[in-house]
Amino acid sequence: MSSTRRLAPAAPRSRRRLLLGLLAVFLLLLAAGVAGLYWVDYDLRHPKADSGRPGAWMTVDRDEVSGFAHVTVPVSAEDVRWGYQNGFQDDFAVLAFRIPQGELEQYKSSLPASEWTDRQYVQQVDLDGFQHIGAPSPSAASPLTCGGFYTPGKAKNIGTRICLTSRSDGTSQVWVSAFHTP
Repeated sequence: MSSTRRLAPAAPRSRRRLLLGLLAVFLLLLAAGVAGLYWVDYDLRHPKADSGRPGAWMTVDRDEVSGFAHVTVPVSAEDVRWGYQNGFQDDFAVLAFRIPQGELEQYKSSLPASEWTDRQYVQQVDLDGFQHIGAPSPSAASPLTCGGFYTPGKAKNIGTRICLTSRSDGTSQVWVSAFHTP
């Protein structure tokens, strides 16, 4: 008697391995694609400084920010900080400084703000800008006296908000934020 061995076909096994290999390659490519999209999206949401892209903080001098906001920084000002963000449609500028307590009323009267009010908070968009320039947070100061004004511009008006508070060291902290308005 002759014994015949019957060998199992090798095709289904190698086909299974091939399919598993292709599935693994597909999953790796999918993961790389998702990671790439996240990287591109992150770069769009957080543009590099001075890139000129919307949302980028630009290197400008103090006088440019002061001119944009239509607010003069007094000669006696200390710890002056400023920043300018290039927007998609509207640019945004922040300015923070301290002045001697005795000059506060004179400085307030030199500003074209129509109405000064006491408040306990500052809008989040302003807080982000002050945090970016390393200025003390106005949300930690209380009470705040705030006012604002609009200045006609070439294509858009400029809205300026100013908040002031007294400090225990005999100075007054001033926060200014300005933005294009429709």
